[in-house]
This record gives sequence, C-alpha cells and structure tokens, in this order.
Amino acid sequence: MDVVYKISYKEDPMHAKQSTFRTFLTGVAAGLLAGAVVGQVDKYTGRMVSEEQKRREKQVREDSAHKMAGPHFARKILGHELTEEQVRRSRVAFGVAYGIMWGLIYAGLRRQFPAVRKAMGLPFAVPFFFGCDGAMAPLMGVSPGIQKIPWQLNAKELGNHVAWTLTAEAVHRLAPRIGKIASRTATGREERL
Repeated sequence: MDVVYKISYKEDPMHAKQSTFRTFLTGVAAGLLAGAVVGQVDKYTGRMVSEEQKRREKQVREDSAHKMAGPHFARKILGHELTEEQVRRSRVAFGVAYGIMWGLIYAGLRRQFPAVRKAMGLPFAVPFFFGCDGAMAPLMGVSPGIQKIPWQLNAKELGNHVAWTLTAEAVHRLAPRIGKIASRTATGREERL
C-alpha cells in the first residue's frame, strides 16, 4: 500500500518564504505610510498645544526628538554643521529609515503575537512611545527625557505613536485584500474591497 504524505499549506517551505517576503514588504510599506500619516497628524495636533507649552519646550529642546534626530546623526557622520538643505534632507532620510525600521519591527511583532494585531496594535503603541521618546532619544542625545518635556507635548507625541500604530495595522490588514484584487485584476477577474 502506498503512503501519501500531505504537506499542509503552512508547512510548505515555498509558502513560508513567500509569507516572510510579504510580511517584509508589508512592514516596509506600513512603516513608510504610517510615517506620512503621522506627519499630517502632528501638524494637526501641534495646533492644540498652547504657545506657553511650546515656549516651555524650547527651554529644554529645540524641537521634537523625531525632527532633531536626522540632523543630529548627520552632524556626527559628516563632522560639521549642516546647511538648511542638509538639515531638510537628513530629516527625510531619518524619517524613511525610522519608518522602515519600526515598520519591520511591528510586522514581526504582530506576526509573532496575535494579541497585538487583534487589539489594532495598541499594545505596541505605548511601549513604542516610551521606547523612542523615553529611552532611545535621551540615550542618543537627541532629546532630554520625557520628564523634562511639558506633559501636553508628551501627550501629543503619544498620540502620534498611536496614530502610527493604527495606520501600520490598517496597512497590514488591507495588504492581503489589495494583493487579491491585484492578482484577480491581472487575470481579468474583479473583486471589491
């Protein structure tokens, strides 16, 4: 009697490679798109911070950690002060690198821990804020600790991290649907979202 072995879809090595590659691409796209969305959210929420709080912030730092990081690292790498154009470019470069890095981290975590994706990424957002603004930025000399920043600005930054995470999660949830539509469109069949 012949024995037939069936390999499940999840055990198929080719599927695992494709799944990892899709997760990677979706993570990159999610991080970049979330960064773009948060740029707009930050402009909106920035208007809600009073002029008094903005003055208090200027006493302890020039600008947000995210805006200061690119120029900070570029000055260290280049060894000199930056022109306005170099500051602009370093902010864009940092934003892209930051988006890709955190997009990939989030993609891996949501894949490893289903509770993160089931809760729309919110279990990630708060540690994401404290890890970036509370630990990494002060350790790298980009910004003082959050205890020195007015609470209203910390609340705005926490909101930005929540918006980033919600956007990244939305990209992850929509990506399979978009992929199906693209493949069906390529074969001549249409499908709705």
